Amino acid sequence: MGVKSNSILQVVSGWQAVQLFFECIYLGLWQLMQLAIKRLWKGHRRKISNSAPPVELTVDSSIGIHCYIKIMGVKYHYVETGPKTGQLILILGDAPDTGNLWVPTWSSAVRRLAENGYHVITLDLRGSGGSETGNRRDLTPPKAVGELAALLKALGVSETHPAIVIGFGIGGMLTWYFVHCYGSIVSKFVVADAPHPNLYWLHPPAAFCKRSLHFIQWPHFPERWLAESEIQNNTKWASSRARDWSGALNYVRGAAWYRIHPDHKVQPRGLLIGGKESAAQLVASAQHCNGPAFRLVTKPEPGDKDVPLHVLDFIVGKKKQVEDIPRGLVTRMLEAVADRGREFTARLALPANA
Repeated sequence: MGVKSNSILQVVSGWQAVQLFFECIYLGLWQLMQLAIKRLWKGHRRKISNSAPPVELTVDSSIGIHCYIKIMGVKYHYVETGPKTGQLILILGDAPDTGNLWVPTWSSAVRRLAENGYHVITLDLRGSGGSETGNRRDLTPPKAVGELAALLKALGVSETHPAIVIGFGIGGMLTWYFVHCYGSIVSKFVVADAPHPNLYWLHPPAAFCKRSLHFIQWPHFPERWLAESEIQNNTKWASSRARDWSGALNYVRGAAWYRIHPDHKVQPRGLLIGGKESAAQLVASAQHCNGPAFRLVTKPEPGDKDVPLHVLDFIVGKKKQVEDIPRGLVTRMLEAVADRGREFTARLALPANA
Protein backbone atom coordinates (compact mmCIF):
# COMPACT_ATOMS: atom_id res chain seq x y z
CA MET A 1 0.00 0.00 0.00
CA GLY A 2 1.52 3.31 -1.01
CA VAL A 3 4.96 4.09 -2.32
CA LYS A 4 7.86 2.93 -0.18
CA SER A 5 9.48 5.89 1.51
CA ASN A 6 13.02 4.67 0.89
CA SER A 7 12.44 4.82 -2.88
CA ILE A 8 11.59 8.52 -2.73
CA LEU A 9 13.54 9.84 0.25
CA GLN A 10 17.23 10.28 -0.50
CA VAL A 11 19.76 10.37 2.32
CA VAL A 12 22.37 13.13 2.14
CA SER A 13 25.59 11.15 1.78
CA GLY A 14 29.13 11.29 0.48
CA TRP A 15 30.82 14.65 0.15
CA GLN A 16 27.52 16.47 0.72
CA ALA A 17 27.20 14.81 4.13
CA VAL A 18 30.78 15.71 5.06
CA GLN A 19 30.27 19.30 3.94
CA LEU A 20 26.99 19.53 5.86
CA PHE A 21 28.64 18.11 8.99
CA PHE A 22 31.40 20.73 9.05
CA GLU A 23 28.98 23.52 8.14
CA CYS A 24 26.86 22.59 11.14
CA ILE A 25 29.97 22.75 13.37
CA TYR A 26 31.50 26.01 12.15
CA LEU A 27 28.40 27.91 11.10
CA GLY A 28 26.64 26.65 14.20
CA LEU A 29 29.48 28.02 16.34
CA TRP A 30 29.22 31.38 14.57
CA GLN A 31 25.46 31.44 15.09
CA LEU A 32 25.98 30.53 18.74
CA MET A 33 28.37 33.47 19.19
CA GLN A 34 25.87 35.84 17.59
CA LEU A 35 23.11 34.58 19.84
CA ALA A 36 25.34 34.91 22.92
CA ILE A 37 26.26 38.50 22.06
CA LYS A 38 22.61 39.36 21.44
CA ARG A 39 21.70 37.76 24.72
CA LEU A 40 24.32 39.72 26.66
CA TRP A 41 23.31 42.94 24.94
CA LYS A 42 19.66 42.54 25.85
CA GLY A 43 20.38 41.14 29.28
CA HIS A 44 19.49 37.69 30.54
CA ARG A 45 16.25 37.36 32.47
CA ARG A 46 16.03 34.01 34.18
CA LYS A 47 12.90 32.33 35.36
CA ILE A 48 12.02 33.13 38.93
CA SER A 49 12.23 29.83 40.77
CA ASN A 50 9.18 30.44 42.95
CA SER A 51 6.95 31.58 40.12
CA ALA A 52 4.91 28.83 38.55
CA PRO A 53 3.94 29.05 34.87
CA PRO A 54 0.39 30.23 34.18
CA VAL A 55 -2.35 27.66 34.05
CA GLU A 56 -3.25 26.97 30.44
CA LEU A 57 -6.30 25.20 29.05
CA THR A 58 -4.86 23.37 26.07
CA VAL A 59 -7.70 20.93 25.38
CA ASP A 60 -11.41 21.50 24.89
CA SER A 61 -12.97 18.25 26.08
CA SER A 62 -16.19 19.04 24.21
CA ILE A 63 -14.50 18.81 20.83
CA GLY A 64 -14.09 15.02 20.86
CA ILE A 65 -12.88 11.86 22.57
CA HIS A 66 -9.31 11.57 23.84
CA CYS A 67 -7.64 8.36 22.68
CA TYR A 68 -4.26 6.66 22.96
CA ILE A 69 -2.82 4.21 20.46
CA LYS A 70 0.48 2.35 20.31
CA ILE A 71 2.02 2.33 16.83
CA MET A 72 5.28 0.46 16.19
CA GLY A 73 5.92 0.51 19.96
CA VAL A 74 5.29 4.28 20.26
CA LYS A 75 2.37 5.76 22.21
CA TYR A 76 0.42 8.48 20.41
CA HIS A 77 -2.38 10.65 21.77
CA TYR A 78 -5.14 12.01 19.55
CA VAL A 79 -8.59 13.56 19.79
CA GLU A 80 -11.32 11.89 17.74
CA THR A 81 -14.27 13.89 16.40
CA GLY A 82 -17.11 12.90 14.10
CA PRO A 83 -18.51 9.56 12.89
CA LYS A 84 -16.06 6.68 12.45
CA THR A 85 -17.75 5.74 9.20
CA GLY A 86 -16.80 9.02 7.51
CA GLN A 87 -13.70 9.83 5.49
CA LEU A 88 -10.74 10.26 7.84
CA ILE A 89 -9.03 13.64 8.22
CA LEU A 90 -5.66 13.64 9.98
CA ILE A 91 -4.62 16.98 11.51
CA LEU A 92 -0.94 17.49 12.41
CA GLY A 93 -0.31 20.60 14.48
CA ASP A 94 2.83 22.65 14.93
CA ALA A 95 5.40 21.79 17.59
CA PRO A 96 5.96 22.41 20.38
CA ASP A 97 2.32 22.19 21.39
CA THR A 98 0.82 25.66 21.79
CA GLY A 99 -2.85 24.79 21.99
CA ASN A 100 -3.55 26.57 18.69
CA LEU A 101 -5.64 23.66 17.49
CA TRP A 102 -8.13 24.35 20.28
CA VAL A 103 -8.80 28.05 19.71
CA PRO A 104 -12.46 28.83 18.98
CA THR A 105 -11.99 29.51 15.26
CA TRP A 106 -10.32 26.18 14.54
CA SER A 107 -12.51 24.21 16.97
CA SER A 108 -15.57 25.43 15.08
CA ALA A 109 -13.96 24.25 11.82
CA VAL A 110 -13.41 20.77 13.30
CA ARG A 111 -17.05 20.66 14.40
CA ARG A 112 -18.14 21.72 10.91
CA LEU A 113 -16.10 18.89 9.40
CA ALA A 114 -17.68 16.42 11.82
CA GLU A 115 -21.17 17.73 10.98
CA ASN A 116 -20.43 17.03 7.33
CA GLY A 117 -19.68 13.40 8.12
CA TYR A 118 -15.87 13.46 8.34
CA HIS A 119 -13.93 11.42 10.90
CA VAL A 120 -11.40 13.93 12.29
CA ILE A 121 -8.23 12.80 14.08
CA THR A 122 -6.21 15.60 15.73
CA LEU A 123 -2.84 14.02 16.51
CA ASP A 124 -0.20 15.15 18.98
CA LEU A 125 3.22 14.96 17.35
CA ARG A 126 5.90 13.06 19.20
CA GLY A 127 7.29 15.12 22.05
CA SER A 128 4.16 17.29 22.28
CA GLY A 129 0.88 16.93 24.12
CA GLY A 130 0.29 13.38 25.30
CA SER A 131 2.42 11.60 22.68
CA GLU A 132 5.69 9.90 23.49
CA THR A 133 8.87 11.78 22.63
CA GLY A 134 11.86 10.45 20.69
CA ASN A 135 15.50 11.12 19.94
CA ARG A 136 17.04 12.32 16.69
CA ARG A 137 17.11 8.85 15.11
CA ASP A 138 13.52 8.12 16.10
CA LEU A 139 12.18 11.22 14.35
CA THR A 140 13.87 10.98 10.96
CA PRO A 141 11.46 11.41 8.01
CA PRO A 142 11.32 7.68 7.06
CA LYS A 143 10.43 6.62 10.60
CA ALA A 144 8.04 9.52 11.14
CA VAL A 145 5.98 8.88 7.99
CA GLY A 146 6.15 5.13 8.58
CA GLU A 147 4.48 5.58 11.96
CA LEU A 148 1.86 7.91 10.49
CA ALA A 149 1.09 5.40 7.73
CA ALA A 150 0.74 2.60 10.31
CA LEU A 151 -1.60 4.83 12.33
CA LEU A 152 -3.84 5.52 9.34
CA LYS A 153 -3.92 1.84 8.37
CA ALA A 154 -4.97 0.96 11.92
CA LEU A 155 -7.82 3.48 11.62
CA GLY A 156 -9.11 1.98 8.37
CA VAL A 157 -7.40 4.09 5.69
CA SER A 158 -6.52 2.34 2.43
CA GLU A 159 -6.18 3.10 -1.26
CA THR A 160 -9.92 2.59 -1.66
CA HIS A 161 -10.66 4.67 1.45
CA PRO A 162 -8.04 7.46 1.32
CA ALA A 163 -7.53 10.10 4.00
CA ILE A 164 -7.19 13.87 3.98
CA VAL A 165 -4.10 15.27 5.75
CA ILE A 166 -3.80 18.79 7.18
CA GLY A 167 -0.50 20.04 8.60
CA PHE A 168 0.66 23.26 10.29
CA GLY A 169 4.32 24.21 10.74
CA ILE A 170 6.30 21.11 11.73
CA GLY A 171 3.16 19.09 11.07
CA GLY A 172 3.10 20.63 7.59
CA MET A 173 6.67 19.51 6.97
CA LEU A 174 5.67 15.95 7.91
CA THR A 175 2.64 16.27 5.63
CA TRP A 176 4.94 16.99 2.70
CA TYR A 177 6.99 13.87 3.40
CA PHE A 178 3.86 11.79 3.88
CA VAL A 179 2.07 12.75 0.66
CA HIS A 180 5.27 12.09 -1.30
CA CYS A 181 5.80 8.65 0.23
CA TYR A 182 2.19 7.52 0.75
CA GLY A 183 0.24 9.60 -1.75
CA SER A 184 -1.85 6.61 -2.81
CA ILE A 185 -3.76 6.66 0.50
CA VAL A 186 -4.32 10.44 0.45
CA SER A 187 -7.05 12.16 -1.55
CA LYS A 188 -6.33 15.77 -0.50
CA PHE A 189 -3.82 17.59 1.66
CA VAL A 190 -3.44 21.03 3.19
CA VAL A 191 -0.08 22.52 4.20
CA ALA A 192 0.06 25.79 6.16
CA ASP A 193 3.24 27.69 6.96
CA ALA A 194 5.54 24.87 5.85
CA PRO A 195 7.89 25.09 2.84
CA HIS A 196 8.64 21.99 0.81
CA PRO A 197 11.44 19.96 2.49
CA ASN A 198 13.72 20.37 -0.52
CA LEU A 199 13.78 24.10 0.28
CA TYR A 200 15.11 23.34 3.77
CA TRP A 201 18.16 25.61 3.74
CA LEU A 202 16.56 28.34 1.63
CA HIS A 203 13.29 28.50 3.56
CA PRO A 204 13.65 26.97 7.06
CA PRO A 205 10.86 24.59 8.08
CA ALA A 206 9.81 26.64 11.12
CA ALA A 207 9.93 30.26 12.26
CA PHE A 208 11.88 29.46 15.42
CA CYS A 209 14.88 28.11 13.50
CA LYS A 210 15.48 31.06 11.19
CA ARG A 211 19.08 32.32 11.36
CA SER A 212 20.00 29.37 13.60
CA LEU A 213 19.43 26.30 11.44
CA HIS A 214 23.02 25.04 11.67
CA PHE A 215 23.18 25.63 15.41
CA ILE A 216 19.97 23.61 15.88
CA GLN A 217 21.85 20.54 14.64
CA TRP A 218 23.87 20.64 17.85
CA PRO A 219 22.67 18.44 20.72
CA HIS A 220 21.14 19.75 24.00
CA PHE A 221 22.10 23.44 23.75
CA PRO A 222 19.38 24.55 21.28
CA GLU A 223 16.58 23.25 23.52
CA ARG A 224 17.73 25.37 26.44
CA TRP A 225 18.46 28.39 24.27
CA LEU A 226 15.01 28.30 22.68
CA ALA A 227 13.21 27.93 26.01
CA GLU A 228 15.08 30.90 27.50
CA SER A 229 14.93 33.13 24.43
CA GLU A 230 11.19 32.62 24.02
CA ILE A 231 10.74 33.78 27.61
CA GLN A 232 12.82 36.88 26.93
CA ASN A 233 10.94 37.74 23.76
CA ASN A 234 7.54 36.90 25.32
CA THR A 235 6.40 34.91 22.29
CA LYS A 236 3.63 32.32 22.05
CA TRP A 237 6.12 29.74 23.39
CA ALA A 238 7.00 31.88 26.43
CA SER A 239 5.87 29.23 28.92
CA SER A 240 7.79 26.40 27.22
CA ARG A 241 10.56 24.38 28.86
CA ALA A 242 13.71 22.96 27.33
CA ARG A 243 12.28 19.44 27.20
CA ASP A 244 9.21 20.73 25.34
CA TRP A 245 11.47 21.52 22.38
CA SER A 246 13.13 18.12 22.01
CA GLY A 247 10.46 16.65 19.72
CA ALA A 248 10.19 19.68 17.44
CA LEU A 249 13.97 20.06 17.14
CA ASN A 250 14.54 16.36 16.47
CA TYR A 251 12.03 16.51 13.61
CA VAL A 252 13.93 19.50 12.20
CA ARG A 253 17.32 17.82 12.77
CA GLY A 254 16.25 14.66 10.99
CA ALA A 255 14.90 16.58 7.99
CA ALA A 256 18.33 18.14 7.36
CA TRP A 257 19.71 14.79 6.20
CA TYR A 258 16.98 13.77 3.76
CA ARG A 259 15.82 15.07 0.40
CA ILE A 260 12.88 14.11 -1.77
CA HIS A 261 13.70 12.94 -5.28
CA PRO A 262 13.50 16.08 -7.45
CA ASP A 263 11.51 14.30 -10.18
CA HIS A 264 8.81 13.04 -7.86
CA LYS A 265 5.62 15.11 -7.71
CA VAL A 266 2.77 14.87 -5.26
CA GLN A 267 -0.32 13.36 -6.88
CA PRO A 268 -3.18 14.24 -4.45
CA ARG A 269 -4.87 17.63 -4.69
CA GLY A 270 -3.20 20.18 -2.46
CA LEU A 271 -3.89 23.52 -0.81
CA LEU A 272 -0.85 25.61 0.18
CA ILE A 273 -1.43 28.36 2.74
CA GLY A 274 1.21 30.94 3.61
CA GLY A 275 1.70 34.42 4.94
CA LYS A 276 1.35 37.40 2.64
CA GLU A 277 5.14 37.74 2.54
CA SER A 278 5.71 34.09 1.54
CA ALA A 279 4.40 34.11 -2.04
CA ALA A 280 7.83 33.18 -3.47
CA GLN A 281 8.10 30.23 -1.09
CA LEU A 282 4.64 28.98 -2.09
CA VAL A 283 5.50 29.18 -5.77
CA ALA A 284 8.74 27.26 -5.21
CA SER A 285 6.92 24.61 -3.16
CA ALA A 286 4.24 24.27 -5.83
CA GLN A 287 6.84 22.98 -8.30
CA HIS A 288 6.64 19.67 -6.42
CA CYS A 289 2.85 19.32 -6.85
CA ASN A 290 0.37 18.87 -9.66
CA GLY A 291 -1.61 22.10 -9.81
CA PRO A 292 -2.11 23.01 -6.13
CA ALA A 293 -4.28 25.87 -4.91
CA PHE A 294 -2.76 28.90 -3.14
CA ARG A 295 -4.06 31.07 -0.33
CA LEU A 296 -2.27 34.01 1.29
CA VAL A 297 -3.42 35.01 4.77
CA THR A 298 -2.30 37.35 7.53
CA LYS A 299 -1.04 34.55 9.80
CA PRO A 300 -0.99 30.96 8.48
CA GLU A 301 -2.07 29.52 11.83
CA PRO A 302 -5.23 27.77 13.06
CA GLY A 303 -6.21 30.92 14.98
CA ASP A 304 -6.32 33.11 11.88
CA LYS A 305 -9.91 33.90 10.90
CA ASP A 306 -9.33 33.12 7.20
CA VAL A 307 -7.47 29.79 7.52
CA PRO A 308 -10.49 27.70 8.68
CA LEU A 309 -12.62 29.21 5.92
CA HIS A 310 -10.11 28.27 3.21
CA VAL A 311 -9.70 24.76 4.61
CA LEU A 312 -13.46 24.17 4.80
CA ASP A 313 -13.97 25.51 1.29
CA PHE A 314 -11.24 23.20 -0.03
CA ILE A 315 -12.49 20.06 1.74
CA VAL A 316 -16.24 20.49 2.11
CA GLY A 317 -16.88 22.97 -0.68
CA LYS A 318 -19.66 25.53 -0.79
CA LYS A 319 -22.61 23.63 0.55
CA LYS A 320 -25.10 26.13 -0.78
CA GLN A 321 -24.14 25.34 -4.35
CA VAL A 322 -24.72 21.63 -3.76
CA GLU A 323 -28.14 22.25 -2.23
CA ASP A 324 -29.27 24.66 -4.97
CA ILE A 325 -29.34 21.95 -7.64
CA PRO A 326 -31.93 19.58 -6.12
CA ARG A 327 -33.92 22.50 -4.71
CA GLY A 328 -34.18 24.13 -8.13
CA LEU A 329 -35.23 20.83 -9.73
CA VAL A 330 -37.96 20.20 -7.16
CA THR A 331 -39.21 23.76 -7.50
CA ARG A 332 -39.52 23.43 -11.27
CA MET A 333 -41.41 20.15 -10.88
CA LEU A 334 -43.85 21.68 -8.40
CA GLU A 335 -44.40 24.67 -10.65
CA ALA A 336 -45.14 22.38 -13.61
CA VAL A 337 -47.65 20.38 -11.53
CA ALA A 338 -49.27 23.63 -10.34
CA ASP A 339 -49.59 24.90 -13.90
CA ARG A 340 -51.30 21.67 -15.02
CA GLY A 341 -53.62 21.88 -12.01
CA ARG A 342 -54.63 25.44 -12.81
CA GLU A 343 -55.21 24.51 -16.45
CA PHE A 344 -57.41 21.54 -15.48
CA THR A 345 -59.36 23.64 -12.99
CA ALA A 346 -59.96 26.32 -15.61
CA ARG A 347 -61.39 23.75 -18.04
CA LEU A 348 -63.78 22.43 -15.45
CA ALA A 349 -64.98 25.95 -14.69
CA LEU A 350 -65.89 26.71 -18.34
CA PRO A 351 -69.62 26.60 -19.34
CA ALA A 352 -70.80 23.52 -21.29
CA ASN A 353 -71.71 25.53 -24.42
CA ALA A 354 -68.42 27.43 -24.46
